[in-house]
Amino acid sequence: MANVDADRKLVAVLCADVVGYSRMIGEDEEGTLAALAAHMSELIEPTVADHHGRIVKTTGDGILAEFASPIAAARCSFEIQDGFRARNADVAEPKRQWLRMGLHLGDVMIRAGDIFGDAVNVAARLQSLAEPGSVYSSAAVVDQLRGHVGFAWEDLGEKSLKNISRPVKVFRLAPASPATTPRPSLAKSWQPGFLHPRFLHVAGAAALAAIVVVMAYVWLRAPSPATMPSLAVLPFANQSGDPADDYFSDGITGDVINALGRFSGLRVMAYTAVLPYKDKGAAEAGRALGVEYLVDGSVRRAADRVRVSTRLTDAQRGTLVWSEQFEKALKDVFDVQDAIALRVAGTLAARVTRIEQQRALAKRPNNLDAYDLVLRGRAVQTRRSRATNREARQLFERAMQLDANYAAAYALLGHAYRDMATLGWTEFPADMVARAEELARKALAIDPDNLDAHRLLSQVHNDQSQYERALSETDRALALNPSDAVSHAARGETLLWVGRFEEAIAALETGLTLDPNMSAQYVFTLGTAYYISRRHTDAVRFLEREALRRPEEVFIQVVLAAAYGQLGRTAEAQRAAETVRRKLPVFDPQIFGSRFQNREHHEYLTEGLRKAGLM
Repeated sequence: MANVDADRKLVAVLCADVVGYSRMIGEDEEGTLAALAAHMSELIEPTVADHHGRIVKTTGDGILAEFASPIAAARCSFEIQDGFRARNADVAEPKRQWLRMGLHLGDVMIRAGDIFGDAVNVAARLQSLAEPGSVYSSAAVVDQLRGHVGFAWEDLGEKSLKNISRPVKVFRLAPASPATTPRPSLAKSWQPGFLHPRFLHVAGAAALAAIVVVMAYVWLRAPSPATMPSLAVLPFANQSGDPADDYFSDGITGDVINALGRFSGLRVMAYTAVLPYKDKGAAEAGRALGVEYLVDGSVRRAADRVRVSTRLTDAQRGTLVWSEQFEKALKDVFDVQDAIALRVAGTLAARVTRIEQQRALAKRPNNLDAYDLVLRGRAVQTRRSRATNREARQLFERAMQLDANYAAAYALLGHAYRDMATLGWTEFPADMVARAEELARKALAIDPDNLDAHRLLSQVHNDQSQYERALSETDRALALNPSDAVSHAARGETLLWVGRFEEAIAALETGLTLDPNMSAQYVFTLGTAYYISRRHTDAVRFLEREALRRPEEVFIQVVLAAAYGQLGRTAEAQRAAETVRRKLPVFDPQIFGSRFQNREHHEYLTEGLRKAGLM
């Protein structure tokens, strides 16, 4: 199998062309070319650069560009179209140049600086449907825009596009009306949240004045009232002198990310998305993650004190915006965490309301030792094995004994019990799922906004084939934290089982875009969604790449085998099937995929497995 990791990536693709270009060339070749050159150098090229995009190539009247973020691509397209409207105002009608644009989010192949693949083809076909001066997009793009201020769209239904094997759901994009997204005055936007007495207690008057200045900097830099700042919190460095304390600095990082993610005015990268950049430079991380702002810092823990240093960097300009050092008694570590979350979020999101700031303060333990135990349990739980599951459960149970009202401890213990059921580590899976549900409800009784508990309930309802209830829980989780990658992916998994494949793919792609290092469960789920949608080539491309990254994950090979079988790639299907038999001798093809509500969908999956020789 070829290594395709080095020459593929997920991007937002923008295709544009000039309407009526051939006619204009025939009527006034010199004038048309001069006008288009001016549009390119004065409007298109600088606007694409401002939004951190890249013009891949131009083809006469056509433009192909790529962006790391579909939000950036959409904003760029709006600005370019607005620019053309302004530049055409004083031009005679026959000489006016109008663009039509298409946007799609998908996987592309890179070769000699050019990009190729289905994503480019879909964007080009969407562009060909668009009216002059308009922007059309796919559902994959719209799903990324949901929950972000400043975007509006019209659902045009599914369209059959030339040389695209499947119907594509098409949307007409537009900026949201300024009347519906007013820009508040600076004074009104910052006062309510920053006068929260808890924040004043932590920060003090001098720090408050500094934050007002920083907030004004970010606010005035915002390109439009629709700005949705994107942010990555890099893993805080452990400066305690003991590598065994890494779990503590990592736990602080994760908690700050979760707190920031609850602000609907921020787009926050998931913890596992930033983890690969631990101990690497901020500049490298900023380029790779494609965010506007970076937060990094360090944690020094000594005796009964903890010192947390943090800074906020404008990733686009490479300039330091704000820095602060917090030093507290260890018993006040929760105040340190809250102070960081509030200060950074306030600096970036001046429009966040007081209620939203209070929502970011999740209920925390009254006992520092309980907090420490939960951090240890989280770290252990990521190393999925029967032994580490037992160790994590013991840590969470000890935390609950120390603090009976610690919601996170109950929810995480519930996740551990569910893992026992789904990963085959118990003889009584139904009992373990029931225990997980009981713990999730206990956590929500303590803290109704606990994200881990809502995600756990969604997974439990999936296990019980109660799909509407599962969707209700993921919707609640996404209302609490619109940037939560796992909730997007969990929603996609549920949508897959109920047969809403286009929506499932969009949600799963959103989750994996926010967090490329998410659990393999959602990787093979997205591969299954591609497969069941008859996008066998997409399934193979995606899963081959993921198989190289995650060679231990057997279920990736299961879906690959089925896709190879449907494509008639018999030798590769047989090799994948042999890998499955070797790694999982007890694999039962009749059970795999049995959650589909529609039996025909399960039968189509088993058909591929049969062709691969797994039945």
